Amino acid sequence: MGTFLKKNWFVSLIIVVFAAMTVFYIYDTNKGKLKGKTSGGEDVVYSIGDSDVTASQYYDDLYKTAGADTVVNLFQRAVADTAVKTTNEMKDAASSQAASIISNYSSSYGSSYESALAADLASTGFTDLEEYLLFEQKMDKIAADYAKANFDDLKIRRISYILIKYDDANNVTANPTEAEAAKMKAVDDMLASGKTFAETATQYTEDESAKESGGDLGVIDKNTSNLDSVFFEEAMSLSEGQVSDWVKSPSFGYFKIMCTAATQKTLEEGFTDSDPYVSLVQGYDTTLALDALWEKAEELGIDFKGNADIEKTIRTAFGKEADSAAPEATAEPEKSAEPEKSAEPEASATPEASADTEKGN
Repeated sequence: MGTFLKKNWFVSLIIVVFAAMTVFYIYDTNKGKLKGKTSGGEDVVYSIGDSDVTASQYYDDLYKTAGADTVVNLFQRAVADTAVKTTNEMKDAASSQAASIISNYSSSYGSSYESALAADLASTGFTDLEEYLLFEQKMDKIAADYAKANFDDLKIRRISYILIKYDDANNVTANPTEAEAAKMKAVDDMLASGKTFAETATQYTEDESAKESGGDLGVIDKNTSNLDSVFFEEAMSLSEGQVSDWVKSPSFGYFKIMCTAATQKTLEEGFTDSDPYVSLVQGYDTTLALDALWEKAEELGIDFKGNADIEKTIRTAFGKEADSAAPEATAEPEKSAEPEKSAEPEASATPEASADTEKGN
C-alpha cells in the first residue's frame, strides 16, 4: 500500500465521492446544457460568468449543505471500499439479492414499486441497490473479522435448545404439570440413552421451526439482547458440550439448552458452507459494525488533514470524541456517550425476548 493511500485515503475518497455525486446531480438536472469541461485538470462542477468552480472548490459548500449524515455515510463507504476488495462472487450475490428485492417490491407495490424502492433506498444514503448490497456485504465482512479477532472477549458460542411449551400459557403452574413433566422425562431419557442432542430436539422440541435444524439457535455472544433473558443467562453460562438442566422461562415454557461450540476451532468446523461470524453479526449481534469500522479506519491510517468539522462529525458518530483531544494530566477523559447503532432485529422467534411471538406460531 502506497504512502499516499495509507495517509490520505479518507480525505481523497470523500472528495472523489462528493465530486462524483455533485457532477452527477448537475448533469442530471442540466442534461443538454452542460458540456464536459475541466480546469487545472479537475472537473468543473459549474461556472459563474467566466469563473469555473471545480469539484474540490465545491467540496466545502457541499459538506455544509449535505449534512453530517452524508459525511458519515461517505466515510463508511470509503473505509469499506478500501478495506474489502469487490469480488465477482460479491457482485453475483448483490445481483441475485437485488433481483429478489425488486421482485418482492413489485409484488407488494405493483406499478409504483420503483418509487417505493427508491424512497427506501434513499434512506440508506444510496441510489443504486446493488451498490448498497455490495456495501452491506463489505460491512458484514469487516464486522465478522472484528468478531473473530475478539472471540474470547465477546464470549461467542453456538447454542441449541429443546422447548417444552406450557400446557396453558395463561395459567402457568409453579411446577411442571403432569403432561409437561412427562415430555421433559422423555427428553431426558432419550439423551441418557446416547442419542444426540440434535436427534432428541428433532423428535421432541415443541418449537416446530427448530425441528429441522435439530434445535440449532445459531451463534450468539455477550451483546445479544433479543433473547429471553432467562434463556440467555443460562446459555452464556454453559461450557462447550455442556447441557443445562431444565430452565423455566416465564414467557415460553421449559428449555433444555446445549452449548455446541465455545471455541473458535469447534465453531468454525461446524460451519462448512458459511461464515459463523457473519451469521453472528447479521443475526444476534448487530452492534459491532461501528467499532469494527473505526478500528479498520485506524488500521488503514486515518488522517483528517485539518478538516476539523469533518473530524468532529465523524468522531461524534462513532463515539470517539474523547480520542480527538489529549486528556488532562490530572483527570481521566470523559467517556463519550455510546453512539446509536444499527437497529437490532425484532424479537420474533423462540427463545427470543417477545413473550407474544414464537417460532412457527
